[in-house]
Amino acid sequence: MLHLKAKENDFYVLLRESADQVVKSSLILSSAIDNHSALSEKMAELNETEQVADEITKTIMVKLNKTLVTPLDREDIYSLATIIDDLVDFIQGALERMIMYKATEPIHGARELIRILNDCVLLIKESIDCLSSIKTNIKDIMINTDRIHSLETVCDRLYRQEVAKLFEEEDINPIEIIKWKEILEHLEDAIDRCEDLSDTLKGVILKYV
Repeated sequence: MLHLKAKENDFYVLLRESADQVVKSSLILSSAIDNHSALSEKMAELNETEQVADEITKTIMVKLNKTLVTPLDREDIYSLATIIDDLVDFIQGALERMIMYKATEPIHGARELIRILNDCVLLIKESIDCLSSIKTNIKDIMINTDRIHSLETVCDRLYRQEVAKLFEEEDINPIEIIKWKEILEHLEDAIDRCEDLSDTLKGVILKYV
């Protein structure tokens, strides 16, 4: 007998596509900071990715308004979609500030925060991919949310340490201190948003325990 696979719910597909855009955005930012001369080119790539992410988020919101029965609680889908969209905006904002402020060669702290951000968004992507089979993936998602929380703790410590370093450097231009402090702050905000999404994921899966 032929067994046909049930069609996957559109919300899961859209959330996965949205998470894909966050990963893509983070990788673009990582590539940009490793190639300072290509910032404008990477900004163009990131702007395109942000537009795609916005369209996916709009599609999710329209479907939420038109769908009577959703695979997850309506407010959970809304929260996941909006936080993922916020993440792309924060990543875009960090690169925008590097260009807008004509910041000098990236400082070590910025590279490290971007590395942490990359790790967080990959864990988010992995967790979002598990949602369509949530009951069999509860343990994996919980492990990922705990790892994101640990990474955010490392981020907080690193952020404070790097801001303190900026003000300790005697030979750095005060204007550069202001520029990089705001860029570091934006990166930290992005990682904080990753933790917000992690908390939302944890709330979703606890409903299935």
